[in-house]
Amino acid sequence: MAGMSIIVCLPGSTLDGVGGVDGANRVDEAVAKAMKPFARDGTGAVERDVWDSYRICGGHAGLPVLAGHARDPRLITGRPSWDGTREPEVVGWYAGAPRELIDFGDRQRVAAAEHAGRVWDRWQEVAAGHPVAHDESVFYHRHLAAGGTRASYPASSEAVDYRLQPAVRDWAEIAPTLSRPDIADHFTFGHDPVGIGQRSRQDYVSTYAASLLPRRNVLTLDGWWHDLDEEPLHGGCHGRATCVHEPDMAGGHLGAQAYLDDLPGDTLLVNVRCHV
Repeated sequence: MAGMSIIVCLPGSTLDGVGGVDGANRVDEAVAKAMKPFARDGTGAVERDVWDSYRICGGHAGLPVLAGHARDPRLITGRPSWDGTREPEVVGWYAGAPRELIDFGDRQRVAAAEHAGRVWDRWQEVAAGHPVAHDESVFYHRHLAAGGTRASYPASSEAVDYRLQPAVRDWAEIAPTLSRPDIADHFTFGHDPVGIGQRSRQDYVSTYAASLLPRRNVLTLDGWWHDLDEEPLHGGCHGRATCVHEPDMAGGHLGAQAYLDDLPGDTLLVNVRCHV
């Protein structure tokens, strides 16, 4: 058995006119109703039982909330575990909040996209000033054909030939100036420069922006359980073979983020940690 987190989406009306203990109870009831079809206790309607216990969790296990909203009464705190303990409180992180208050890192993703676009453009400039550079796989397979191995390739003459291509050699000097640790540690761009030009600008930019997104499993308003590692399940149907409904979001973490972005601003997002 293992654990997983999932964002449970609830209608904004869940807390209409209710606060304090009554509001917390209503959230608990709404989460329980949304989670029930996927239970392992024999009451779940879905053939692939998912969880045997769960808890609403906050702290760094929860969701980041935009600065300046700490007093919003709709913020949801984590529930205690069986022994009464909770996650340590972390400023700006909660077990749940309306979607409009969640910090999805939009500014960071915009900065990532803009910089990745500049990197793509810079490689085009470098490549245009030199003979066509070949992908490293060409040299790697040449090394294997000559009797080399994966382990021996890095120190081989073929690897040297790859690095001595004029465009690749120039890029090795330029790449350090393009590093952006303020965006992410992996924004270094020194690896596989030829691969930059093998993708469209839009695809390259989208990939780097998406690389900042955490994995988010989502239980949607329409009752779809979207685990990024599994086929989606609809809470109203026994299984995919008999389900007549179409999933309500695209697959992968990009699809999950797009779904969350498009929800009404008052939709409650609750972070639930499950034992599966």
